[in-house]
Amino acid sequence: MRRPLMIVAAPTLGLALLAAPGCGGTRISGENRDLVVSLATAASARESSWLDKNAALLEERRAAGKVSDAEYAAFQEVVAKAKSGDWDAAQAAAYALRDAQEPTAEDLERLAERKLDHQPKTLGPKARNARKP
Repeated sequence: MRRPLMIVAAPTLGLALLAAPGCGGTRISGENRDLVVSLATAASARESSWLDKNAALLEERRAAGKVSDAEYAAFQEVVAKAKSGDWDAAQAAAYALRDAQEPTAEDLERLAERKLDHQPKTLGPKARNARKP
């Protein structure tokens, strides 16, 4: 009996998720990803001055042709929600935008070239003695 319900519910749920409002699915270019993080920080801290600085930077980048229309709309959604006082919605939109980002080919290349020091860190004598009861 449950199978017919699943057949109807699964596609309906999928369509609902695709049609859900928000900017979560917008791809942000590598040079604008710092704005995603900065807007998320401003929204979570509920800091109007940080929000204003990000909004000004967004406008500068748009004027310079460095922000696509889709990116601009996604960023503006976060800014507008925060400016209206709905900080929770702004934070949720910023986090959804941040979480939707996937590494670009350039990101993966930089990561592959990155050299890490795998030497274990050791504690000095003061730190070792401080841990003893």
